[in-house]
Amino acid sequence: MTTAAAQPGEAQAEPQGGRAAWYMIGVLLLFYIFSSIDRSVITMMVQPLERDLGVSDFQISLLQGPAFGVFYVLCGLPMGWLVDRVSRRWLVAAGVTVWGAATCACGLAGNVAQLFVGRMGVGVGESVLTPAAHSMISERFPKRRLSLAISVFTLGSVVGAGLALAVGGTVVHLVTTGPPLIVPVLGELRAWQAVFLLVGVPPIILAPLMLSVREFRRRAPAGVAVAPRRRGEARAFYRRRWRIALGVPLGFGFTNVAANVMIAWGPTYLIRTFHWNAAEVGLRYGLVVVVAGAIGQLGGGAIVDWLYARGVKDAHVRYHIVGLMVSAPALALGLFSANPAVFFIGMGIFYTVTYPYIGYAAAALQLFTPNNLRGLVSAVFLAIVTLVGSGLGPTSVALVTEHVFGDKAQLGPSMAICILAAACVAVLVLLRAGRDMRQADYGDSR
Repeated sequence: MTTAAAQPGEAQAEPQGGRAAWYMIGVLLLFYIFSSIDRSVITMMVQPLERDLGVSDFQISLLQGPAFGVFYVLCGLPMGWLVDRVSRRWLVAAGVTVWGAATCACGLAGNVAQLFVGRMGVGVGESVLTPAAHSMISERFPKRRLSLAISVFTLGSVVGAGLALAVGGTVVHLVTTGPPLIVPVLGELRAWQAVFLLVGVPPIILAPLMLSVREFRRRAPAGVAVAPRRRGEARAFYRRRWRIALGVPLGFGFTNVAANVMIAWGPTYLIRTFHWNAAEVGLRYGLVVVVAGAIGQLGGGAIVDWLYARGVKDAHVRYHIVGLMVSAPALALGLFSANPAVFFIGMGIFYTVTYPYIGYAAAALQLFTPNNLRGLVSAVFLAIVTLVGSGLGPTSVALVTEHVFGDKAQLGPSMAICILAAACVAVLVLLRAGRDMRQADYGDSR
């Protein structure tokens, strides 16, 4: 998008946030909460889907991971291109409407193929939100506060995941144990269909709220023109910064493998191992996710900003590496122990120091990304993180459970093995990326 030179009086040496900027984050946070609910609520419906549609663990893993993740990635790249060129308010409003409608379509599915198509639609709609949000937030906050600002936005993933577990588990339990649910026009609904419809309608209703956010495009200092994106500029950026621009998302992508293992199979592990019902699992699991995740999301972003302000150029990956080396073994121990108390302690550590990484991971790239490439770079980051995490996380556990152990009761050990393997790769990749970040000259990308 071509932006004319700023007029006198429009110069802004550095953005400072303000009420309008925090209102924008509030609206984006609300949509991110619903985004996380709609993508992860399926984790509470493994048992009903197995019963009603006869799906296997491997088919469930495809619905949880690739059905959503692949199309999230495929559409995310062109959406990142659009974010840098068109109105982000209208783009987000359209995306919210699409994923809400697709979630409702999942609730009307009559077989696995229709459910797969609905999950694809959720991925398509959600692919626009985060690149647009990262672009808008990066233009409204100074570098020293960027990790915290983006972390507040990504708090929606924690709150949404927790609500998906609590609400989804409770509704599934009530509808399953109670009388059939009859809805006008739609007729009798199964438990999992009711949940999809319950969480799919609100985003459609709330989508116009995005139009109340003020569109803001960063202007250059007075008298200095902002150059439009030149042909080949993105390619030149990745050629110059490839070790960081690809290393950071790849390293955090393997952390996302561990995160997806927990999101996809954690509730099912508790149901199969301890024979709890969906409501018990949803409330307990969801409470840990929200409390531990919120502390980690805000605390992690603040710590990283504090370290970066004091000259630790690789603070974003250094903090994460230390947390991963502590939390992955603790979580694996909880899974191997088959003890609910030990499991929840390990889970609490993981969700505090490792799971809330997206905010500061995204900020690490935005720090040195040219303003007219922010949407694209964010989309590439999310594409790699999502493709690695959703592609390998749920499916790897299903494969290990079915083909290595051959016993669904061994879900815990399967999860532990996959989490430890992913953590080892993540640490190795991020160690190299951190070294490159320390040597990089960030300059002022704004």
